[in-house]
Amino acid sequence: MSRLLENKKYFLKTLKIAKLLFDEEKFNDCLMYIEKTSYSAWYNFPGYYTSNCFESIIRNIALKSLDFDNVNIQDTAEDKTLHLFSEISSIGGHSKLIFSWMENDKNSKHYLLSTWQNFQEVSDIAKSYQYNIDHNLFVYDQKLNIIEKAQKIVDTLKENYFSRIILHIHPHDVIPSLVFSSQKLKSPVFFLNHAEHTYWLGAPVTDFLLQIRESNILKDSENRNIPVQDQFFLPIPVDESYSLKKTEKNTFNIISIGRASKYEPNQEYNFYEEALKIVKKFEHVVFTIVGIELNNPNRKIYTHERLIFIHPTRDINPYIETADLYLEGFPIPSFTSLLEPAMAGVPFVLHYNPASVYKVFDDNNQKGIFYPQDLKSWELEVERIIKDENYKKLITRQQLTYLQENYSSQGWNRKLAKIKDSCKNKQHNIRAIPQHEKYVDGRDEELVSVIESKPTEHYSYTNRLGFFSKLKVIKLSFNNPSWVKVLPLKQTIKYLFNR
Repeated sequence: MSRLLENKKYFLKTLKIAKLLFDEEKFNDCLMYIEKTSYSAWYNFPGYYTSNCFESIIRNIALKSLDFDNVNIQDTAEDKTLHLFSEISSIGGHSKLIFSWMENDKNSKHYLLSTWQNFQEVSDIAKSYQYNIDHNLFVYDQKLNIIEKAQKIVDTLKENYFSRIILHIHPHDVIPSLVFSSQKLKSPVFFLNHAEHTYWLGAPVTDFLLQIRESNILKDSENRNIPVQDQFFLPIPVDESYSLKKTEKNTFNIISIGRASKYEPNQEYNFYEEALKIVKKFEHVVFTIVGIELNNPNRKIYTHERLIFIHPTRDINPYIETADLYLEGFPIPSFTSLLEPAMAGVPFVLHYNPASVYKVFDDNNQKGIFYPQDLKSWELEVERIIKDENYKKLITRQQLTYLQENYSSQGWNRKLAKIKDSCKNKQHNIRAIPQHEKYVDGRDEELVSVIESKPTEHYSYTNRLGFFSKLKVIKLSFNNPSWVKVLPLKQTIKYLFNR
């Protein structure tokens, strides 16, 4: 059985367990279970891009548990944007995008709301992006359970109208699906789709989907039930502050930047192995991969004096300013990490034969934008840029022209202005949730399913179920993938009898 089918089989079991929790009105346990399972589905991709069952349960819990009445509609003359996120960090394109948005969109007053973090955490991280919190941050007591916190957020939104709410959330964050389950809240909800390749929560409460890849619009209209007319292409606004040092040097410097998990080898792709082959073949090449933790075992497996691993850092300028070539990582590329050095004038070679979910560009050979068909083609393209200075200059000029037209701050602002104009005076609406799940099993889905697996505990959040429901949970614990962790026999008996 393929990994995708294994993942699907277990995912369908989790829907049954969530229904047991809901039917017994263990609402907080049910929400925590859905969040835990959604985190698993994010990594152990089951061929479902959304779950209508989970979303329906969340909506029903919200309508039973949350108070959406007495919404205070305020004067909407001032343009105000709320950026709602699960958590931010000092590294990573997802967090940087929030602060880039606020920096570039000067026609709106910006607010921040975290579903998971406290004031000090957000404030400290914001400072690392040279952003000071100034009475524009909403945070909540971390001791509150999910329903209590959701109610606090609903209360905030009842008292504060925003021109738009942008969701920058993790794929498994259950709170937005709760909070926006009622259209009594009027601010339109925009979902920034930064996990377009996999499963996520939130599609039925999304008014407008913002795509960082234009080619994903049709796919999400089919797989997440969000019509094409409710989606917009808004590419990542790229930091244009980086520049290259024009100095003579005896080395050819290749860089790649991304989280270590995105480089983790699988059955089809091994970026580390290719990097090692390059430095062995070209004695003047220094290859630096930024984002690999000090304890990552790949550091010891792929060792060479000119293959350099750098611990995750936001101080990437020293590596960009001396770079001669950027190689997009695989099996999972990092779009932001590619675009920043590319905008500074570093030529790049893209992922070879990627699943369509990983293609940030459409192929455009005249602009130097293309995805090599296979590993051999990729190797030849890398070697040509290393060896042929004239070709390197040509491809650099073509790529830079294309990026400046589409990914500069001016281009991004033009697109955002059009989106704002198209959605002017629109209010929040909730989508009907289909009864049947949509399963997809193409090449993209097969590839995503084998990228990485994360263990999950089968019995999590089910301890308060009744005896007969527990028997059903136990029955569902057999014949599951290896990443599903179950209890040994004695502990299973204790679980059943609450001992």
